[in-house]
Amino acid sequence: MSTASSPDARFQIEVLKLLLQVASGDEGVSREEIDHIMATARGMSVPLPDLEQLAKCLQNGTPLPAPNLGILKADPKAVIAAAHDLIASDGHIHPSEIEMLRQLRELLGVAA
Repeated sequence: MSTASSPDARFQIEVLKLLLQVASGDEGVSREEIDHIMATARGMSVPLPDLEQLAKCLQNGTPLPAPNLGILKADPKAVIAAAHDLIASDGHIHPSEIEMLRQLRELLGVAA
């Protein structure tokens, strides 16, 4: 999927994939979550082709690509912070989002 070649770019794309998974994990992706994800992607300079592929998955209702946890483990605290910021962005924290964050911490080996 990725057109990015640098380790930083690959990491950023994997963070973006994770954020999309987190956003779609509750009752749907809110406008605030979409805006937050797009702002995050712009701030990270995610290549447009990668962003377009992920957006097509959302628009077409096709499964989102799974994030590569091996790459995300390079900076687990940044990943957790990005996921937490997204969860808080719509002003509604659902129990499923709290559970997803707990599972993410566990998968990345970050103590709660």
